[in-house]
Amino acid sequence: MSAQNEVDGRRTLETDVLIVGSGPIGAVYARTITDADKSINVLMVDMGEQKTRLIGDHKKNSIAVQRGSAHFTSTVQGALGLLSESANAVPASLDTVPRFPDVVSSTGGANGLPHNDLPAAPVVREVGGMGSYWSCATPEQHSVIERSDLFSNEEWSVLYGQARTLFHTTDREFDHSLRHQLVKDTLIRAHKGREVANLPLACQRSTSNSEYVRWTGPATILGKLADPTYNDGNFELKAQYGCTRLLLDAASKRIVGAELTDMLTNEILLARAKRYIICAGAILTTGILFNSHIRSETGYPALGRYLTEQTMAVCQVAMRKSLIQSMWHDPRCREHFRKFPEDPLRIPFNDPPPEITIPVSENYPWHTQIQRDPFHYNTVPTSIDSRLILDLRFFGYVKPVYENYVEFSSEVTDLFGMPQPIIHYRIGNEDSERAQTMMQDMINIAAGLGDFIPGGEPKFLAPGAATHICGTTRAGKEDDGHSVVDRDSKVWRLENLFIGGCGVIPTQNACNPTLTAACFAIASARKVVEEIQALKGQQYQSKL
Repeated sequence: MSAQNEVDGRRTLETDVLIVGSGPIGAVYARTITDADKSINVLMVDMGEQKTRLIGDHKKNSIAVQRGSAHFTSTVQGALGLLSESANAVPASLDTVPRFPDVVSSTGGANGLPHNDLPAAPVVREVGGMGSYWSCATPEQHSVIERSDLFSNEEWSVLYGQARTLFHTTDREFDHSLRHQLVKDTLIRAHKGREVANLPLACQRSTSNSEYVRWTGPATILGKLADPTYNDGNFELKAQYGCTRLLLDAASKRIVGAELTDMLTNEILLARAKRYIICAGAILTTGILFNSHIRSETGYPALGRYLTEQTMAVCQVAMRKSLIQSMWHDPRCREHFRKFPEDPLRIPFNDPPPEITIPVSENYPWHTQIQRDPFHYNTVPTSIDSRLILDLRFFGYVKPVYENYVEFSSEVTDLFGMPQPIIHYRIGNEDSERAQTMMQDMINIAAGLGDFIPGGEPKFLAPGAATHICGTTRAGKEDDGHSVVDRDSKVWRLENLFIGGCGVIPTQNACNPTLTAACFAIASARKVVEEIQALKGQQYQSKL
């Protein structure tokens, strides 16, 4: 547990490691550090409220949600806020701005407006963050198109393996689904030469109740640390404690404290640690650094720059009758029809949904998810049986460029008194063309599965809807002004500050980035342990 005392009249918390943010990556740090050395004390703080019994449990683990996906949709909508207002910059000529379409019809026509921000980027301010709501899709980056060379292929293999273990990633929990196999087999026949695979998901199906799936959130990653009754003395979470800024001693190149605000009482207190790890999301982490005078003008020109977010195309189809009928020979369908002869679909009511992906490839450089996900973008008409519905979600990469960035207002603050982020983001011509090709690919794949449902016609979602912002605190091989942290996610030229999250990913990225961010966090956490152990060894020697 953190020790408490007073410094200059302020309540002060003393710990070995301070982690700001309780999402999946903060959980990876806490678990990796405490597993490596139980003598290292970790204090985690989050400005949000703890709304689940376990720290950061996934909201899809609710029995109500598992029995009816509409419950999760309303839960998500109630939790998400918008991250940023639109930037004030107005293009001089719309003719010179690459146009990213909002809607593409089946004939390929498009219309849309340029964006100079990420209008749909959400924020969740509660313990667990987006880790309580995320899709749990955990693919690995393509080794050529997406993955950085900061680690060797062998190192990546080991890191991904360790991250998969922490996240309980599997691609087998939906194999027994009739619709899963139907969709997979249909795609394999129709798209020969392309890899059609089970979508890797961070989840575990219950061995006692096959209808129940436990989805991975920070609670899963934390393990026993997530239990509020945990009392081994080396981990503590303080909910509703926001970090406003870090106190930097320029002479020693060290962070000497973190200023925290008790959100309930407005008390300002100080946390002092040997190592500080900021895991508040790609945008809000950058805001904490800005508020701490760690900025472009103080020697970090890449901070907030090279921001990337994926293009995202979606549609919904109802599977065609001939596909459904092709399953009717299966004994499970025959048994269901025997029990429910009035059911025209003959699909067991408890049949799990499909969870399919066509991974990123050099010929098709986008990530696909074909599933029935409760976090959907359209209200399905009640006249359509939900067992027929498929959600198709395609994610394209956007190249990292210096001109895409987030800045912060020194005058305007958000609801929590922090500098308001203002995001400048444009999709380049090449990225836009790739998105158009991705859209046509989605339409072609959807056409082989069924018919678009009302409101589920193909469309691009507004930038930010993918919730996969990367690059704002990007990692690099050297301190050349094009990166913020090294390969251990340690901030250049600062002795004790580390950054966690998707912001450190320096490359273009089409697939879900969380597992890759976890790889960086695992490597970083081991560096933190190594440095603290060395520091404690020095302190021990000095006492002899």
